[in-house]
Amino acid sequence: MSTPAPLRRGSIRAILLNTGWMLGGKGFGAVLSLIYLAIVTRSLGLDGFGQFSLALGAGQASATIVSFQSWQIIVRYGMRYVHEGQSDALARLVRFAITIDIIAAFVGVALVIGGTLLLAGRFGWTDSFAWQAIGTSAVLVLSTHWTPIGVLRLHDRFAAATFAEAVTPSARCIGALIVWLTTPSVIAYLAVWAVAEALTALAYWYAAHRVQPFRWPQGRIRNIVAENPGIGRYAMFTNLTSMLGLGSKEFAVLIIGLVITPAAAGSFRLAQQLAQGLAKLSQLLGRAIFPELVRSHTTAGNEAFDALLARTLRMTAIGGGIVFVLLLTIGKPAIGLIAGKEFLSAYPVLLALGSAAAVDFAAVGFEPALTAMGRADLALRVRIVSTLILVALLAVLPQYFGVIGAGVAVLIASIITFILMWRTLLRHRRPERNMGPAESPGIRGQ
Repeated sequence: MSTPAPLRRGSIRAILLNTGWMLGGKGFGAVLSLIYLAIVTRSLGLDGFGQFSLALGAGQASATIVSFQSWQIIVRYGMRYVHEGQSDALARLVRFAITIDIIAAFVGVALVIGGTLLLAGRFGWTDSFAWQAIGTSAVLVLSTHWTPIGVLRLHDRFAAATFAEAVTPSARCIGALIVWLTTPSVIAYLAVWAVAEALTALAYWYAAHRVQPFRWPQGRIRNIVAENPGIGRYAMFTNLTSMLGLGSKEFAVLIIGLVITPAAAGSFRLAQQLAQGLAKLSQLLGRAIFPELVRSHTTAGNEAFDALLARTLRMTAIGGGIVFVLLLTIGKPAIGLIAGKEFLSAYPVLLALGSAAAVDFAAVGFEPALTAMGRADLALRVRIVSTLILVALLAVLPQYFGVIGAGVAVLIASIITFILMWRTLLRHRRPERNMGPAESPGIRGQ
């Protein structure tokens, strides 16, 4: 057993510091993303970018379906082992996370093969292109690095994670430039995206190994599960929540390609990419918030947890307003500058998706709070409801309003998610306020 780590409570300062590290990397990546997005859209055109978006969306959707977000498992269950110096138990936990990541990756490859072959005819793909797309998508799925992300966040090594994350935009930008100067094609750009993801995975695994060398301690998986009560249920909840929250956005591109045209899917994808660029900060905050809320809930009790949560929600509400203002001021010029006049029709879609991003930003603290409280099941229920609503709206609105209807569907789903998450968090925090740290509930119903 190693020496216990110094006890530290969760804090807003740590959230901002860790977000700052990630934002530095994302700021660098955002600049490069504008460059490679401009290269791809201008060299492929609306139709070509639509085909690129559909092929990439199939791989990313498959990766999201099988993503167990094992970084949350490591942070949620590993925090106690770090504080108590239980290095062997922590190593076994990491082994569990690696195991489910490997199994999930191979299941994802099977989904990629089946899904691509099923949809290829609907999108007008040749057999040759379909198998090339399968190859690049398989690399995306196999380049899993959730476990090393969890190790780095558990040990507060957000700086190391920033450098690893910077590999993705760097490789994409360099690769896109090379393809643009040689033989621009949809499959060539897909290959660049796949190589960039593989290099990022290698960078993450190397950085995490330096922080906590990976080893494979003896012990059956069933014993590891017994050692971490509720871990199987927790893993399933985080997987389903991620699939419904992130996967629905990838599936939206595929649905538009099926319901309307590949060109419409390209227009939606461009607006989605720009909106996601504005919303990156919300994702970074969510990743920084979760470890601090877990730390606060584990070491400081409910009063400190409530205070940290309240400050976090105020901060994200202000951030959501800033995202919306940026959307109104730079949205349309950004589309014209990056992709050209051919893509200006995507601006109304960007307004809807950007507004949804602002709402998501304001709500970014809700889900980490529920998960830190051990109530991932509640977050999952909200995601199920909002995703069902989103799918229903995507099946109807685009048929009457085109790609703009798809953007409105995403906005409505984001608003519903915000309302449901807020009400759920309020309802389930009240019973805990009179409980001490030792009485705080874990994952219930297990």
